[in-house]
Formats: sequence, structure tokens, C-alpha cells
Amino acid sequence: MTDLEMISIGSNLDGDPVYQVGSRNSDGKMMLASNTIMTEAEAKAMIASKASAEVIEEAEVIEEAEVIEEAEEAVDVDSMSKVQLEAYMREHGIELDRRKKKKDLLTQVKAFFKE
Repeated sequence: MTDLEMISIGSNLDGDPVYQVGSRNSDGKMMLASNTIMTEAEAKAMIASKASAEVIEEAEVIEEAEVIEEAEEAVDVDSMSKVQLEAYMREHGIELDRRKKKKDLLTQVKAFFKE
């Protein structure tokens, strides 16, 4: 997450301070997040909303990964037929030989998911 900060750029015609929002890159140079000139309250609100959006976006990525893991764990391969096992593993890029016994196919499937 990029740390945003307020940059004081002077004052407006009324003498009120004005700001822009930016962050520092790895060289320490300031990179503007917005070219908009803002009041202090507007700049703080922008920083809060960007930080919130990044936190929410990060949480959504983590949640999506957890859902995928849960979905893979929830599959009951033991109750599948040999044809179903073949189709399921094909989704994962693995070809099963249905001429083998179901027990051998299950061993191969379970070994794949352990890795």
C-alpha cells in the first residue's frame, strides 16, 4: 500500500492554505496522486478514501483466494465415478487413464492435490 500525504502548495486568493495529495517513490521524489488543488479537509478525505479502497481491494483478493481453496477442498473425489474424475482432473491439466482401477486413479488425484 502506498502512503499518501498532503503537500502544501501555498494558498488560494482568499489566503486559505491549499494542498495536493501524493506519495514518494523509491527515489524519494514526490509523485502526485491528483492534480487537483484541495482544501485540507478535501485532501484528508482523499487520503482516507484511497487508503480504504486499497484495504478493501486487498481484502477482496485474500477472500477470493480463500474461496478458491475452499472450493477445491470441498470436492469429494471419493464419490466421483471414473468418468467424473477424468473430467475433473482435465480441468487441472491432468489426463487420467480410465483403464486403471478407480483406487489407482484416486491415489493419483490425491497425490496431485497434496503438491
